[in-house]
Amino acid sequence: MRRHALSLTVALLSAAFAAPAMAAVPFLNASCPGGIDVHADEGGPVYVQGRETALKRFNDRYFEARDANTGITLSISSNEDGTPQISYTGRGGANGICQVSASGTPSPSEHRDHRRHDDDNDAALPREVTCESTGQQQVSCDLNTRGNVEIVRQLSRTRCEEGKNWGLSRHSVWVNGGCRAVFRNVSSVTTPAPAVDTALGACNMRKGAQGALVTQMPVGSDYQELIIDYPDGRFLCMMRNNGQVQSVTPVRRH
Repeated sequence: MRRHALSLTVALLSAAFAAPAMAAVPFLNASCPGGIDVHADEGGPVYVQGRETALKRFNDRYFEARDANTGITLSISSNEDGTPQISYTGRGGANGICQVSASGTPSPSEHRDHRRHDDDNDAALPREVTCESTGQQQVSCDLNTRGNVEIVRQLSRTRCEEGKNWGLSRHSVWVNGGCRAVFRNVSSVTTPAPAVDTALGACNMRKGAQGALVTQMPVGSDYQELIIDYPDGRFLCMMRNNGQVQSVTPVRRH
């Protein structure tokens, strides 16, 4: 009898301390007062101004997402019918209700097309812009906001403070309250790796011989490592993603 009671106690404790299921974050896009842009993929993560937030689950219908960079905390809850409600708090007592503009579960192809469309739009946008609030009005200026955007030059007497009188939307920076500054996307631009034939051709030209590619692997975000068999042995070719060969060194000679 005691053995059955002990087994039951262990089972109850295991259930009580079991890891909670991941919050069922719905796919959504929302806009909060002050030009704050919110996006969530189905199941998470949640993005504020294009940056991934830290997600905290309280129960199946309520969770919070915090962006440490801006100090914005989103409170996300679900109604009985599953539709989300979002409010936010920020630095200096800022707060408000966000308007959900789209929700639902996209198909995988729709999701890929959405991401590809955003990537194409971002690539066509400037990485630096001067944005000025005239007459205390809010103004939006096109900018590639994927990654980290900073003020590189303050132009107004009014101090520009992120989350107060300037911030980021999906494809623009907004200013108000007299803020005027030069904004720049300071994230590094990753150059795509060269095609196999192009990379091998560059290494062959540097070596002065025709070789057969064994492997091509990325090294970090800027380099490619190619192992190539040449008539006189196996060589390691290190090259930048822009096609510039750094070195061709022997690995094993015949």
